[in-house]
Amino acid sequence: MTKHFITCCLSMLRQCSLGMAAGALFSSCATIFSGTEAKITIDGEVDEPVTVVTSRGEYRDLLLPVTLPVKRRHIDGQHIRITSQHYAYKDIVLQKSISPWAWVSTYFGLPLVVDLLTNAVSEPKQKQFFIRPAADAQAADSLYRADSLRLVALAEQQRRIKRHPEHHKSHELSLGLGFGANQADHDMHRMVDGYEQRYYIREFSDFENLIGDAYLSANIEYHYRLNRRWAVGALLGVGLSRETYYGEYATSELVGRPITPYLEYRDGEEKCWYMAVAPSLRLKWYETNACQVYSRIALGALYQHLSFDYRVFPCTDWYHVPEVPSYTESTDRVKWRMAYQLTPIGFNMGSDAFHLFGELGYGCLGVVRLGFSYSF
Repeated sequence: MTKHFITCCLSMLRQCSLGMAAGALFSSCATIFSGTEAKITIDGEVDEPVTVVTSRGEYRDLLLPVTLPVKRRHIDGQHIRITSQHYAYKDIVLQKSISPWAWVSTYFGLPLVVDLLTNAVSEPKQKQFFIRPAADAQAADSLYRADSLRLVALAEQQRRIKRHPEHHKSHELSLGLGFGANQADHDMHRMVDGYEQRYYIREFSDFENLIGDAYLSANIEYHYRLNRRWAVGALLGVGLSRETYYGEYATSELVGRPITPYLEYRDGEEKCWYMAVAPSLRLKWYETNACQVYSRIALGALYQHLSFDYRVFPCTDWYHVPEVPSYTESTDRVKWRMAYQLTPIGFNMGSDAFHLFGELGYGCLGVVRLGFSYSF
């Protein structure tokens, strides 16, 4: 039986390792299979060698057709310049589309960190181009130079708008859940530790205690954008902690009757909650139409309600515990303090109005905060 159990565990461990390896592979499969470069083919009505300048470099004395590499990074609006001894040509301007490998990578692993860094999720929308001479070389400067410069300026403007949106919505409302350590944990744990040491009780973990002995918080936050970088607002957070405890005590001393040992069952229940209100200041230090990265500081007030109920049940055996306790003790107190939340980094991404966000910090909202926001 033991040998069979060990064999099953090793088999499950091997399968998990293979699954993790496959996930790591496919989470960057667009980079692995597509690479950091794409290729385009140029053909045309040209009777002399041409020089082609792409993002990968300058290629001289080429006879068409020819296939050349281009960088995937910043592929949208990328210009391919073509010149020859006697003719001028209009620039080829690339447009991007999503690589099929990006969808495979999305299915097997998120987030696509490697693929996004290498921009392997993008590929040229058109990969084959046919060119014709636009004018002779002497007329090129006066006839097509201005047009080429205009296209370059337009592409740069589009990239700038993509990096820094021209317009931003002034109001933002977000709903989130906070997890991990919380600034309200300290007083609650100090109260519970006192009961555990004094009465020798410990946590009773079961399915009824899904919240546990740490605070789980729900919060709502509003911000008004003063400009592209700064926003002011306020947050409201409510947290709840609930856990049960138990202990048993037995002594060989004969109490009362000479044949009955003294048995005692003890239990306790911790139920604490808090509410925090705090004005906040947020700095957004990177922004595109699709994502934002920001930091936040908030200072305000926190109301905390602490309660603990302790009971003792004398019994003749552990299987028949009476319903009425022989001793009870309760703690119920209220504390006020300064509320704060320090968020070194927050990240959200989504559409123009709706975003999903995640934050790392510490304070009344916890260490990790996840949720969604709506801008209007």
